[in-house]
Amino acid sequence: MIPVGMANQAGTARRFIERRWVLIPLAVVIGLVSSFLLYVTLFRDYFDYWILPKMKDAYIYPQLRYTFFDAALILWCLDGLVTCVLCVQAATASRSTSGWLFRMLTVYFVLFVILLVGGILMLAARRHGY
Repeated sequence: MIPVGMANQAGTARRFIERRWVLIPLAVVIGLVSSFLLYVTLFRDYFDYWILPKMKDAYIYPQLRYTFFDAALILWCLDGLVTCVLCVQAATASRSTSGWLFRMLTVYFVLFVILLVGGILMLAARRHGY
């Protein structure tokens, strides 16, 4: 059972997100950031994992932590594109937003926090020689 205070906060956040003046800029920012990072990451990974191993005889693949980070970044970008589409649909619809938009936004921001923490841990590991 959800405590009353948390239920009120979730309802307030949902009502705030349902406003069109919030949905449209949110969709634009999330869509642009996600599409740009997805393009850059896929382009870089294409060269790191497909082209360069064929060009060089003694090519060493990137470390496994970079592979995991790139996989999480690609998932975050794909979730961002789906969230962008849901935001546009919610902004153009005359009815209230569905629960899917709120769930996808939550997943988007949780994955963003995971990426930030993972990036900080990767930098700390590199500083200590790992």
